[in-house]
Amino acid sequence: MADSMNEFAALLDEYDYDSPFRGQILKGVVLAADDHEVMLDVGLKRDAFVPRTDLDRLDEDVIESLTPGAHVRAYVMQPSNADGELIVSINKGLELEDWEQAENVLGDDSIVDVKVVGTNRGGLLARYKRLTGFIPMSQITSIARFSSDYEMNQAKNDLVDDHLDVKIIEVDRLRNRLIFSERSAQSQLQQIAMSNLEVGQDVEGRVVGLVDFGAFVDIGGVDGLIHISKLDHRFVDHPGEILAIGDEVLVKIESIDEEKERISLNRKVLLPDPWENLEYSESDLVTVNVTNIVDFGVFVSMPNGLQGLIHISNMQSLDTNNLRNMIREGDELLAKIISVDAERQRIGLSLDDVSVDEQEAWMYARREDDADAIEAAEAAAEVTPEGSAVPTTDMAGTPEEDITPTAEVAETAETEETE
Repeated sequence: MADSMNEFAALLDEYDYDSPFRGQILKGVVLAADDHEVMLDVGLKRDAFVPRTDLDRLDEDVIESLTPGAHVRAYVMQPSNADGELIVSINKGLELEDWEQAENVLGDDSIVDVKVVGTNRGGLLARYKRLTGFIPMSQITSIARFSSDYEMNQAKNDLVDDHLDVKIIEVDRLRNRLIFSERSAQSQLQQIAMSNLEVGQDVEGRVVGLVDFGAFVDIGGVDGLIHISKLDHRFVDHPGEILAIGDEVLVKIESIDEEKERISLNRKVLLPDPWENLEYSESDLVTVNVTNIVDFGVFVSMPNGLQGLIHISNMQSLDTNNLRNMIREGDELLAKIISVDAERQRIGLSLDDVSVDEQEAWMYARREDDADAIEAAEAAAEVTPEGSAVPTTDMAGTPEEDITPTAEVAETAETEETE
């Protein structure tokens, strides 16, 4: 009789409703919830159960929302376990919602925030909601190209737990494949930032890179380049002479190429022009610094930042056939101004027009300055941190000038030693 009843119940179940299958998504209403499991009404003859192992995967705010009457989506894990119970997963149901949202994000080309949760040989693992995706190395801009695998791995490990702005570039739910691109996101953000800039605009920026040909400056999320010729009115051999990483600078936007994502900047045009109030005239003696040696002469920088030229014809007092052996970049020279062309912004100087007396007076003044500097340094070395002078003392603490023996004392000491 019992066997007949079981068979009848099985047939009733089969015809009264469709049997659930693994992977099916069911709509449920919470009937009861405790720390061990949650019971759901999923519209079938049987209630569904969410086990503790699944609850442990849920965020705290989700667990708090599982009160009687709450609506959830459940993923069928086991249509019937050993006890005949229908086992479902709320976590898997939420993951399905995340996959659907990822597909929507892929379609509308928007930028999302992800958290780096790990690394592998090919790139970074990142968390998007409840899904784990992958950022290939070719799509990462937060890591520079390094010369060794060790440096690369260290840079990747340093990003773990950081948040990155990325775009979703591939979604394949069946293959559990979710691919992100930081490079695409940065490119889009740069285009947005560039669209808010205008040629001729003066902007504040921060120096983020120095190269031989100029300085890269971040001007609100997008980098621009100040060419070395646009850094200063004076001659600049390398940007590091006047700028450092992290410096704040005011620049003018000269050109914007949105297609190539390039912005040209000018710092020089916003600096005071020394040619507007020229301090020099012909026959003035000036101390100059050698900045560049060429076949036809020597370029020098002047005290106010202007650049001048000492033509080789005006330095016949030197062996011009071996000029680079006699003068080096950075040398200080005394020169006389022989021409000033404000319209063409050129200054000509001469070494030959400096008289012997003028040269000797200049060299004497330099020696005096050097002596004063040495004396000041020595005086500073003899001062304690509190600012009080430290006299030279003997072991008893008596100042050195107070223990110099007189002739009489010296003679007495010599007599006693003889006796």
